[in-house]
Amino acid sequence: MQRFMQGTPCLRNVNYNTMKHNFSTLSFQLVLLLAACHTPQVQHESDADFKNILAKGKRYVESYPDSALMILHPLLQQQQGDDKIDRCGYVLNQIGSTYDTKGMYDSAAYYLYEALRLAEEAKDDTLKLSVLTNLGIVQFEMQNADEAVNYHRQSLAIAEKLKDSINMAKSLNNIGNTYMTLNNDFTKAIPPLEQCVEISQKINFTSGIKVAGINLAMMYNEQGEPNRAMQQINYLTTNYGSNIYADFLRGEIYLKKENYARAIHEWKELLKKRLNTREFEHVILQKIGTTYKIIGNLDSTVTYLEKTYALRDSLHNQQNYKTINELKITYETEKKEARIATLEGEKRLMMWLFIAGGTVLFLMLATFILLWRWIVQKKRFAENRKELAEQKIKQLEQEKQLIATQSVLDGEVKERTRLARDLHDGLGSMLTGLKMKLINLKNRAGNADYDTTNFDNALSILDESMSEMRRVAHHLMPDSLSRFGLKAAIGDFCDTLPAVRFAWYGNSERLNSKLETVVYRITHELINNALKHSGASQIIVQIVQDADRIAITVQDNGCGFDTTTVSKGMGLQNIRTRVTSFGGIINIYSNAGEGTEINVEIRINE
Repeated sequence: MQRFMQGTPCLRNVNYNTMKHNFSTLSFQLVLLLAACHTPQVQHESDADFKNILAKGKRYVESYPDSALMILHPLLQQQQGDDKIDRCGYVLNQIGSTYDTKGMYDSAAYYLYEALRLAEEAKDDTLKLSVLTNLGIVQFEMQNADEAVNYHRQSLAIAEKLKDSINMAKSLNNIGNTYMTLNNDFTKAIPPLEQCVEISQKINFTSGIKVAGINLAMMYNEQGEPNRAMQQINYLTTNYGSNIYADFLRGEIYLKKENYARAIHEWKELLKKRLNTREFEHVILQKIGTTYKIIGNLDSTVTYLEKTYALRDSLHNQQNYKTINELKITYETEKKEARIATLEGEKRLMMWLFIAGGTVLFLMLATFILLWRWIVQKKRFAENRKELAEQKIKQLEQEKQLIATQSVLDGEVKERTRLARDLHDGLGSMLTGLKMKLINLKNRAGNADYDTTNFDNALSILDESMSEMRRVAHHLMPDSLSRFGLKAAIGDFCDTLPAVRFAWYGNSERLNSKLETVVYRITHELINNALKHSGASQIIVQIVQDADRIAITVQDNGCGFDTTTVSKGMGLQNIRTRVTSFGGIINIYSNAGEGTEINVEIRINE
């Protein structure tokens, strides 16, 4: 069965086993809600900032729910005050949806009910619709059919009030799917699914048409209406393209109509296509084998059951071969018994000879199978040893390369530190002494206007040189990095650039000096790249420090670039080298004309 995920036209993935979806029972784990999240060190954000952060948390929900919660909890703490009730509700709704993804349904319900209370207080029907849909999904996951239907009907009523056709289609599909999946009540499931198709057709909502349409065809076939089911499948494939699950269901329909040859043909054609899972291939092979058994074609039955068993786990291989062999012996025995029944006493002796021959054949086959398994396992063991040796060599080479990279970076840090110290202590002292001497000479020159002007010009140039020397020394190795840490050093750097906005999330504990230097250099290089190459008017720098990791995000609204063609240049190779040296990862999201987002994550080793 398929149902809509709230807030997006995407559908939950489907696991078809003879076109019936099996929902696993999810374990219900009680958790303590942690209210104390770290407060982000930023000023009050604008509506655009709020939407960007909320969208970023939503983007991480499916793949990185823990990272999503690290973004959403601090964002929730900022939404204080009567003027931010609606904002607070949207964040609570997103947090509840994230906990539902993690399977923590009690936490999900807690945040969703809080969001529902705020939506009613703010009279925000759009938010209320979204929250009710999410509550329906939570109840569905917990197998509470009546509660799930109740929430989806409430969301349907609001969608009708708002004349929101897409959400009307989604709610109707969810209602029908709940009746079909949890209650196995096709009579109640069909009307909302038909309404979903009708609405989706009017607004050309393709996903709704296909999902509800396949669900309807499945129910028609289960209710003994294969012709009606076939008509539905043909309509969907003709108007919206072929679908492997629709093709599979077509075979089921022919099986229901006892057109076994056509059913087998449909499934064989489906095997020629690219299937999304090996489990689906296993189901098709098994269906073909059992259909051949129905029509009495035992040779083909054995062939396809052999293919079916070959896909199973190796722990069951011996039992599978035994089953196949027993089927062969039964087949041969039945043929021999049919002959022996027509023969006289002399031919009865042949029956026992055939039985003995079959037994010997079975023993020989079993011996062959055991020998073959031993050879395969020996070969696999040798291949595993070779693979482990190659992995060890590769690991040693990577470690050697990392050590070399670390040495280069350490040398660079030392050289930068030495140059900064020499510039500040050596050249700085010399320039200061020169300035004092020039002031002395100026005082001795008396009131000569010409000489005084020249001295003033020389002093002005000297002051500029000293400022430039301090700036260069600071960028080579900022004094604030060693004295006050990473947060202060990056903050000082960003404060000098009007286009850059900086935010720090999480704790501010000092890190290993090498790691702090690498993170500072990576951030420095990313900002410089954005300033020099993107033409951006705004650059957002965010750093999240947790107990075991530190993450850097740099976003700009500049020209962007094609990540498939640009792999070097703009300092990217230098940044990748620094990230790799500490075992980190870097992800780049960019398209021409759409700005750039670069995420770096490095583990913190104690």
